[in-house]
Amino acid sequence: MTSRERMRKFYAGEAIDRIPNGLGACETAGMHMLAYENLKKVLGVADPTSRMCTFMCNAVFEPSVLEAMGGDMILLNSKMCPAPFRGPLADGRWKDQQLWGITVQVPNEWHFRKETDGTIWWGDRLKCPPGGIYFDGVPSGDSHSALPNMEDQPSPEGYVAPHVLTDECLRELEEIAKWLYEATDYSIVIGETIQDLQDHVGGATAWWMRMVAEPEACHHFLGVAVDEALKQLERVHQALGKYCDAMILADDIGDVRGVTCGPDLWRSIYKPHYERLWTQWKNITHIKSLLHSCGSVVDIMGDFIDCGLDVFNPIQVSARGMEPENLTDLFGQDLIFYGGALDAVVTPPWTPDEVVYAQAKRVITTFARGGRYIFAGTHNIPGDTPPGHLAAIIRAYRDVRDDPELTKGVQ
Repeated sequence: MTSRERMRKFYAGEAIDRIPNGLGACETAGMHMLAYENLKKVLGVADPTSRMCTFMCNAVFEPSVLEAMGGDMILLNSKMCPAPFRGPLADGRWKDQQLWGITVQVPNEWHFRKETDGTIWWGDRLKCPPGGIYFDGVPSGDSHSALPNMEDQPSPEGYVAPHVLTDECLRELEEIAKWLYEATDYSIVIGETIQDLQDHVGGATAWWMRMVAEPEACHHFLGVAVDEALKQLERVHQALGKYCDAMILADDIGDVRGVTCGPDLWRSIYKPHYERLWTQWKNITHIKSLLHSCGSVVDIMGDFIDCGLDVFNPIQVSARGMEPENLTDLFGQDLIFYGGALDAVVTPPWTPDEVVYAQAKRVITTFARGGRYIFAGTHNIPGDTPPGHLAAIIRAYRDVRDDPELTKGVQ
């Protein structure tokens, strides 16, 4: 059974031969460049290609690494990256860059400079402090400024959704997807590509105030966003549907305590729009819907299912109510869970390798007993993750992936 065949059977709820491995196949199921270099060493992969594709310092997982770790899914693209990841169109689009003592490749459009104190600037708005391994956004103003003027907020009248998917971009993605489909047997995942529902029109603070004070305006903005998302989804299906099996949307809805705006307000403002989006999604395409949200969203997980979501990522098991036992018991028959095998909050860098192994094995077996689990970490595995932790989660996955009780599909 090829990886593509495995994933298509898995998405259909059928029995398969092993638990799917989706490490690296989503912008929020990968790892930092430093961790990726360590993973290559753990796997014995000598491939010098190490491409960074997002502001989170994600690595593009190369087929050589996927083959060595038994990967099943491969990420096609990300709207956060201006260069094609792979194939002929990627030739000449990447350049070497020294970061954190290693050589990585970055898109030609990205520019870095290092100051004498060790600070690394990425353009003019992102800064990695001395000794750091991540880039932080530099505020454009005083983050403690006065509350926004609610009399001077964008009007719903004439609002246009901000994300544009050009024909040129879609043609390029189609060519890359075709090449990847023919050159590999992996299940292809489309990265964040279409309009999503996380644009806080007028800024986050004003948006939160308007959800309470002017809910009708928020409904208008979100309705326009869904209209545009569905139009773009139709074009994505026409161009990529013959090659790809899933596509990602992101919307960080939770923090470690729960739904950030509260479950009742989320249901009032957002749920009708997600329901329309995912219901019509299924009428447009076979491509599975994958939602990324950090934090604790257990209180609205049933709402996701009501709305028609297929796959949830990244499973922050350290957040309230997101323990694998709880989620599997409540939702394991109705939703595919993707991630959770290494949560750095639960197993920080000083954790013994065997504890990391035991935690990963518990998470994988618990989620997979419902027949609907894809192996990966919680969000992107941090850059300071020890090689022993990476080896431990790969070993845990390999030790349980072939268990027929965990691969029998939806019962």
